[in-house]
Amino acid sequence: MNDIETERLVLKLVSLAGLAAIAAEDEEACSRIIGALPREWFEDAWVAELRLRQWNEDQAYAPWSIRAITLKSTGEIVGGINCHDQPRLMEHGGDTGLAVEMGYSIYDPWRRNGYATETVLGLSRFAANHEVRWVKLSISPENQPSLRLAKKLGAKKIGSQIDGIDGPEDIYLFEIE
Repeated sequence: MNDIETERLVLKLVSLAGLAAIAAEDEEACSRIIGALPREWFEDAWVAELRLRQWNEDQAYAPWSIRAITLKSTGEIVGGINCHDQPRLMEHGGDTGLAVEMGYSIYDPWRRNGYATETVLGLSRFAANHEVRWVKLSISPENQPSLRLAKKLGAKKIGSQIDGIDGPEDIYLFEIE
């Protein structure tokens, strides 16, 4: 369960203790365990609680859990990425293979620097090393930066859904090269 390195970033796996600290919105503990987190991390503390439960229920989920996106140059945490579940078997276009759904966020002032692209590609390479063939992204139709990223990755819209928290989402899929 090593960290994932890209050219400019390190995707650091948040430990069980770190997930518990985020879920409890304990900024002091988070700072000790993970590092200085932007306040935005705590706006979605429920995600950390959900990932903590998933990890505790099934240790195989661990490497797919929340990762802090950090700058190699400074160690600053600029966002987070996680997979909604461990890779699952999926059928697409008559083919069968493993797929994983990713969710990510880059915080101001670090947006528009290519970090989201680098992050998704970094985690995708990790996934490919675990025999994952496809990556799914659920994107709000209003989220133009994420829609541009999906297009850049060659993702195709394969469906839509209404998320109980995020509202309408389009589901995109791309094959890992």
